[in-house]
Amino acid sequence: MRRSVFFLLLSVVLSAGGITVPASFSATFVQKVTTPKKRTTRYKGTVQVNRTRAFRWVYTAPTSREICGDGKRVRIVDHPLEQVIVYRVGSLVDLMQLLKRARPHHDHIYTANYHGVNYTLKLDKQGRIEQVAYKDDLDNTVNIRFRGVRYSDTPIPAQKLRCRIPAHYDVIKGKRR
Repeated sequence: MRRSVFFLLLSVVLSAGGITVPASFSATFVQKVTTPKKRTTRYKGTVQVNRTRAFRWVYTAPTSREICGDGKRVRIVDHPLEQVIVYRVGSLVDLMQLLKRARPHHDHIYTANYHGVNYTLKLDKQGRIEQVAYKDDLDNTVNIRFRGVRYSDTPIPAQKLRCRIPAHYDVIKGKRR
């Protein structure tokens, strides 16, 4: 889960080593997680990201979940469990630092090592993020593919990046991550 939250921090947007990401972007995604025993789970949904480190990931399959952040806190809303976990952002991967370290590998492929984890980023022909892959703390292989990526020179309004939290959900304060 920890490294999964990394991708929520795609909200950090910058230009580095040929990788150009504008003030905001949105896309649909498919996140494939493969365990060391070769069991695979596919998650689907949408993502919206701002340069300000604000983001919103909405998972629609195989379960309903929202993960939102404002640069200081990450909220994970698990709709089937009717609960919200709130973390203060601490040692989570900072995409800005990851992208600053990304170096061209070949063609539209970039690599970076951040906190001992190797990441691979693939760009499409227009230079937009298309795919990110890495191994998480549990030795799972994680691959996220973005489709219909839309870049904008203006940020997405903050209210559109907030999680939808029904009043009757339990709220759990997590430890700093």
